[in-house]
Amino acid sequence: MENWALQDEEKTEIQLKEAKHIAEEAGRKYEEVARKLVIIEGDLERTEEQAELAESHCWEMDEQIRLMDQNLKCLSATEEKYSQKEDKYEEEIMILTDKLKEAETRAEFAERSEAKLEKTTDDLEDKLKCTKEKHLCTQRMQDQTLLGLNKM
Repeated sequence: MENWALQDEEKTEIQLKEAKHIAEEAGRKYEEVARKLVIIEGDLERTEEQAELAESHCWEMDEQIRLMDQNLKCLSATEEKYSQKEDKYEEEIMILTDKLKEAETRAEFAERSEAKLEKTTDDLEDKLKCTKEKHLCTQRMQDQTLLGLNKM
């Protein structure tokens, strides 16, 4: 029986050593898991902060996109308005260009007419001068003839 009790005691000691070893191993694993948990909790906290920051940036970007969309609509409307004005101005330019060409043509015609009229005026003035000279000559001859007749 003593043998049996000794064997039981040895078994118990072995079981105790194994239990201590298992407990130590479990303690180490617990500490490792606890350490990993602290690290993961820190990572989680940083990740949540990053997520909040990203959400904040998303909200800001959504707001910027909304503002840009409004600006784009305004710019599109303005562009359409100015495009219509540009078309109107181009049409006006074409009309005014045609009027300018017409006015230039009339001016050229008027210049040619003026040159012809000046030539005609010069010709008529020359003819008038010749006619006056002939008239003067004829009057002198008439005066001389009358003088000659009076002396007789």
